[in-house]
Amino acid sequence: MVFTAAVALLGVSCSREDADSRVVRMGCFPNVTHVQALVARNMSRHGDGWFERYLPGYSFEWYTYNAGPTAMEALFGKTADLTYVGPSPAINAYAVSNGRALRLLCGAVNGGSALLVAPGKGISQPADFKGRNIATPQLGNTQDVSCRAWLAKNGLKTTLEGAGDCRVSPTPNAMQLQLMKQGDIDACWTVEPWVSRLERDAGAALLVQEPDVVTTVLAARTGWLKAHPQEAAAIIRAQRELTQWIQEHPQEAQRRVVEELTELTQAPMEPQLVASAWARLKLTDDIDLPGLRQFVQDAQACDLLDRVPDIRGIIYQPQEEKEDNRP
Repeated sequence: MVFTAAVALLGVSCSREDADSRVVRMGCFPNVTHVQALVARNMSRHGDGWFERYLPGYSFEWYTYNAGPTAMEALFGKTADLTYVGPSPAINAYAVSNGRALRLLCGAVNGGSALLVAPGKGISQPADFKGRNIATPQLGNTQDVSCRAWLAKNGLKTTLEGAGDCRVSPTPNAMQLQLMKQGDIDACWTVEPWVSRLERDAGAALLVQEPDVVTTVLAARTGWLKAHPQEAAAIIRAQRELTQWIQEHPQEAQRRVVEELTELTQAPMEPQLVASAWARLKLTDDIDLPGLRQFVQDAQACDLLDRVPDIRGIIYQPQEEKEDNRP
């Protein structure tokens, strides 16, 4: 299991919440697939926060993670209340906690992830991956699970220790480009804007795209939800209306994403790169339950996940949470 460390933290996450707290701690990744988070974070940084409009008197603190497993550790450790995250780490945390740790509030982005192969490697079909080294953002993150599941479906064995027909190497997104240029990795399963950057700057070719697969959802700790049901309702409404605003104002949203990615990565983010990535995103409010079930199956097939409580329970139902709180 990926979240062995999270099990030890579970007891901490179940301690009493401060229902009077007026600080909301939110997490996100420096990826275009976290577009709602980047736009909202940018607005907060400029003193006109989006979520703040829906919760007057509250302040929002933003935290950044490289990939999902790290974000889940933050939820378990109560250093974050909500986070944008991929489905696989959220499902894993849900399973490890026997369905107690978190709930998904709404969808955010589908698509924007892909498997790319380095130029000159002669890789054009699954059989060509034998003996190759493939990078993913982090062990157990959504792209890591997708990669391992795709390889398995095509008859290629991988293991968590790196043995097997090919090697899957957890590699931070920011390092993937240089490693591919150096020839240290043969392929990469990642998300935007890193997909577009590998295409443009490393000459990588797209082999597999996932235009409809769930990439990003908004998750929250159950402890925080039970202590703040009205705030949770306001955040859900804010998230839905933010998604609509981004769809109606794509140029302004892209400008804010460029500015925020530049701030977070401390490196210039070219507007054309974000524009290229934008074309592969599908913004959504919905949570794709069949898609979540597929991720459960994929993670189990890769030995990254054991038993999972009924996956329908991962979706936030305010009335059910109230009933759970009855004496």
